[in-house]
Amino acid sequence: MKKLISIGVVLALLALVVVPAVVAAYEVPDTYSKVPFAILASMFYLGKDILQALVDADFLPDNLTWLPDLMPKIGDWAMGPLSWSVDMLAWGLELGSEVWTLLNDMFDIGMPEIAEVLSIVSCKLLTCWADTNCTGTFVPCA
Repeated sequence: MKKLISIGVVLALLALVVVPAVVAAYEVPDTYSKVPFAILASMFYLGKDILQALVDADFLPDNLTWLPDLMPKIGDWAMGPLSWSVDMLAWGLELGSEVWTLLNDMFDIGMPEIAEVLSIVSCKLLTCWADTNCTGTFVPCA
């Protein structure tokens, strides 16, 4: 029973330290589509801090002490290369819109709205999260 209380106290103290640190280290995503990846990455960053506290408190087995070092690497991958998949999806949707427009014109299919829907979805995936977070000359939906 004492060990359970000790674990509870350690986790409560850990929450008081880790949550503010994770919030302070949070990176604002540049587009709406990156928000889920930012959330996923922050979970791995938080996991690193929790696992490190468990290692420091000697609650994690010795054969798992490498685990805290792995968490930020997975978080960085989720925030970086994994989030690029949304950019590629938006590019593919815009390509599909252009191809559909061409095919619709060539074969007189009579459904130009499909191209418009694909462009709207592509545009919204790349829309800036906030006015101050997008830089450069990129202007989606122009």
